[in-house]
Amino acid sequence: MMAKVLMVIANNGFQDYEFWIPFDMLNEAWVKVVIAAGKKWECVGVFGSKTIADKELDKVNWLEYDMVLFIGGGWAYSQYFHDKEYLRIAKESKKIWAICITPMILSESGLFNGKNVTWWNQNGVQKKFIQDNWGFWVDKDVVVSGNIVTATGPDVAEEFARKCLELVN
Repeated sequence: MMAKVLMVIANNGFQDYEFWIPFDMLNEAWVKVVIAAGKKWECVGVFGSKTIADKELDKVNWLEYDMVLFIGGGWAYSQYFHDKEYLRIAKESKKIWAICITPMILSESGLFNGKNVTWWNQNGVQKKFIQDNWGFWVDKDVVVSGNIVTATGPDVAEEFARKCLELVN
């Protein structure tokens, strides 16, 4: 049976490299990828790439997916910080992959309680946020902690995708 991954992106301002590199690598590995966003319409990346969301977040049944991949970007924080559907999907999912700013957004769900995580940490605010939400900050590009994979950002998107692919199988 083919693995099925849900990729969650912002409708406007997702990080192009964090999306397209894992998307392409997953597809090349014959993994079924479904894209979800707040609204089911065209999604535009920070650098202008476009894709279509297959599902709206509030219509996602997490039981249908083996993993959920949360993609960062300039507007992911603006669209999803404190978003109940975004946090619901994270809390209910079997495996979580999160890159860039998305681990910070997800941390308030309690998902990282007692887990090692990493992410984009521009000025230390993000590191403090995870610690305040009971996670353990690890200064590495990609971190695996149980069923959770986190990464720092677009510069490590390929390494992140390779690690996620290892865990799909």
